[in-house]
Amino acid sequence: MAKITYNERSWAIDIIAETTVYSSSRNQIIKRAGGESTINTGGKRLFPDVLLYGENSDILMGWELKMPDTPISDQDFIDNATIKAEILRLNSFLLWNGQSAVLYKLNNDTYIPFKSWDTSHCGTITDRLTVEKNRSLWTLSLHEILKDLNTFLESGDIKKKPLIESFKDSSIMEFILKSSSINAGALKSAARADAIFEAEANVWWRISQNEYPNHDQWEILSEIILVNWINKFLFAHILTAYRNEAKVIYDIDYSVTPSQAANTFQDISSTCDFWNIFQPQLGEKYILSDSWNEVIQLSQLLKDIELASIGQDLLQSLLENVIYSSKRKVAGQYTTPMFLARLLVLLTLNNKTETIHDPCCGTGTIARAAYDIKKEAGINPRDSLASVFASDKVAFPLQMATLAISEPVNIGEIVQIFKKDCSEIVLGEDIEFSDPFNGSIINRTYNEINNIASNLPFIQQEDINELNPEIKTKINSFLTEHLSRQDKLQGKSDLYAYLPFAFWDIIAEDGRLGIIISNSWLGTEWGATFKKLLARFYKIEYILTASNGRWFQNADVITNIMILSKRSEPVEELEDNEHTKFITISHNFYIDSDYSNVQRIYENIITNTVDTSLKIEDYLTKDILDIPLNWNALFSDISWLEQIQEKIIFCNSLFEINRGARRGWDPMFYPSENHGIEYDFICPVLKTSRDINSLVTTADSEAFCCTMSINDLRIGGYTGAINWINMFEHQFNGTGKPLPEVLAISNGYWYTMHNSEMADLITGMNPDKRIFISKLNEKSFVNQRLIRFTSLNANNDIELSHALLNSLLGIFFIESLGFGRGLGALDLSSTRMKKYLKMLDPSLLNEEQIQNIKEKFNLFKTRNIKDITEELEDPIRKDFDFTILKAYEIEHLYDSIKNSFLFLYQMRNSVRER
Repeated sequence: MAKITYNERSWAIDIIAETTVYSSSRNQIIKRAGGESTINTGGKRLFPDVLLYGENSDILMGWELKMPDTPISDQDFIDNATIKAEILRLNSFLLWNGQSAVLYKLNNDTYIPFKSWDTSHCGTITDRLTVEKNRSLWTLSLHEILKDLNTFLESGDIKKKPLIESFKDSSIMEFILKSSSINAGALKSAARADAIFEAEANVWWRISQNEYPNHDQWEILSEIILVNWINKFLFAHILTAYRNEAKVIYDIDYSVTPSQAANTFQDISSTCDFWNIFQPQLGEKYILSDSWNEVIQLSQLLKDIELASIGQDLLQSLLENVIYSSKRKVAGQYTTPMFLARLLVLLTLNNKTETIHDPCCGTGTIARAAYDIKKEAGINPRDSLASVFASDKVAFPLQMATLAISEPVNIGEIVQIFKKDCSEIVLGEDIEFSDPFNGSIINRTYNEINNIASNLPFIQQEDINELNPEIKTKINSFLTEHLSRQDKLQGKSDLYAYLPFAFWDIIAEDGRLGIIISNSWLGTEWGATFKKLLARFYKIEYILTASNGRWFQNADVITNIMILSKRSEPVEELEDNEHTKFITISHNFYIDSDYSNVQRIYENIITNTVDTSLKIEDYLTKDILDIPLNWNALFSDISWLEQIQEKIIFCNSLFEINRGARRGWDPMFYPSENHGIEYDFICPVLKTSRDINSLVTTADSEAFCCTMSINDLRIGGYTGAINWINMFEHQFNGTGKPLPEVLAISNGYWYTMHNSEMADLITGMNPDKRIFISKLNEKSFVNQRLIRFTSLNANNDIELSHALLNSLLGIFFIESLGFGRGLGALDLSSTRMKKYLKMLDPSLLNEEQIQNIKEKFNLFKTRNIKDITEELEDPIRKDFDFTILKAYEIEHLYDSIKNSFLFLYQMRNSVRER
């Protein structure tokens, strides 16, 4: 029989055994050694050959072993040990090659030698054979090393690392996830050979891709699969502390395939529940062998750590760190921060004994916040868990949601998390859960829920037909059924606008709905319809926003919290005593995340207590439903508006307001140089506001404007225009349709652009730090990305209107009709500008006042436009604004108007300061 060579693996097993015997007889910091179960026979290794453990299985140090034929100074030897120490976030490691040992210590982010030992015993140990034959000698050296290490640990020269710290920074997960790009390629290849998998992966991506902008589908799926496997193993090992049935996890070793492991996890779930954690996930069987080997190494490490023997508090901390690491790696950009989840739940859950459900739970932050808040109120964990529900349309995040709400104290209880589209939840339907003790199916009837709190999906109207094709028909039918008038949500409504109506039937009478939504509803036509319909089904109690940056740092989106209470029946008219509070919060939770601040802010909101972190504006709801301002303006103090109602008019009484010309084929209607068209048919056009530097500007390009028939053009000899039209007559648009067909209009020829769309004044659709209305030196066409003002009356004093629109009050009205975008720009709707933009009434002025205003305006209208904060401090500009307000006898309102405007402007721009 061939002799088995004594190697590093053999030696490591012997060292572990000797160390454990030595440590068990001494009450010192080093309690035992381990690592034999993490040793495999090939491939990349994640963890050291030997691990020293302290109290509570704290990982104290890793050792890397070689035989004497590898020099102790070998760079690969050192580098491998360094990488493994970094993975476990250890601050020291030891190298031992039989002849000598070196202890390395972390110093300023670099591991440097700290102590060395000669273990050759006067040259006796020289090769692997002498290591094997001289166990007694290297055991003496081992005891000397362990004695010194205990001394270093006791003195603090070497820092011990709590078990939780090794998992806290997600370094283990990050190392395993380095292979995600390679696995992505394997998944893509698998999809080519497995049509069902490809279809399922594409369906998942259509639902989830908004959460991962600018990311590759297969790389994200690869990361999710790897994190999912890691979480399964981690939770199963934690479960071994409570359920012996979970110990079958120890049977999964390097010989077990992913498909076989999936069967083992299903067996664990059948007896211990937690199906959402252990259920098979999309594409998990296609993980590459190298990545699978790394996951198994982690499982073997967890077995070695003996999680079943450590305390409940440590297991809870470990679980929390697993959740945190998982969310950091694969949660999407709209994952709810815990401070926001707690604020949402506190404002929604007036009675903490009531049920609460997050039907769009994602990774479970809101459900966990609800569970914690109930426990903090003195409700026992069992009852707290029994009154919290969570569900999601997608299975992937349910694993993390279940992990989020699970803790050792509630193992054995049913975790009420299930997979369901939030718009399809029906009262009275049975939801399947598993009995935690025997795995049998338990059906629970879904009854009315007292409270719903959720971060609703940020899905724009363009994607609804693909992601939730039934929701529009379903909700508009619901509205028709419950309302006497045929009111419907507008087709451009984002998905979140439909969901409060989907929830209305499942919320108990007097129940409450708290939602996190995008602020797009505040400044759009569909949003105006949404809030009116919403007010008929719910009392709108609070609308909250941040005045100091964004609540979602990973996404360019501004959000609101809306707190609603359900009406027993929809109403036609609102009661006189219903109030809606608009609240801005300036506290920066990312700098100061202490949850006591969330509690303080919540309590001050509901008691209306003065707080420097809050600004609260209180309105009668019926008074603001038809206010000709966007609701975004209501976060500011606009009480002064009542004093000027007789002095303002709608701007549409003097100007037609609309987007710039859009004829659908820019190459034709905006010719480039050397076009050869007669100048009878060329008009000026302004394409962008970006290069406008003053309040008076000139069109910088040319537009083709022809209202004559081809026959009249021939008679007139306009060959340039004819040739230009002929050049496009036989062209097609992007969908293959002939241009004469797609450009046809009822009041002209297919090549006609009417000069009635030419502008006198213009502004941009997305102003940022400069808000202004610019006057064109010559009436011109403007591009569709601009908003045009075309005078309705030849007698209109355009110069005076230009001045009034650029006054402090004029730019306030512009700011108040938009809403802030994620990067700070103002989003203006030409439709709402057309309907609701107001201005001071020029007909109230006498000739002297008009002349005085124009003179003041002339002093700065041709200079460069400044950023608005500088603009309002310009003495000439301030004198101009005072002159206008004085002419209308409202100069005493200057500070109030300015403060209101600057509050809205600064709130919008604060997002770029984070």
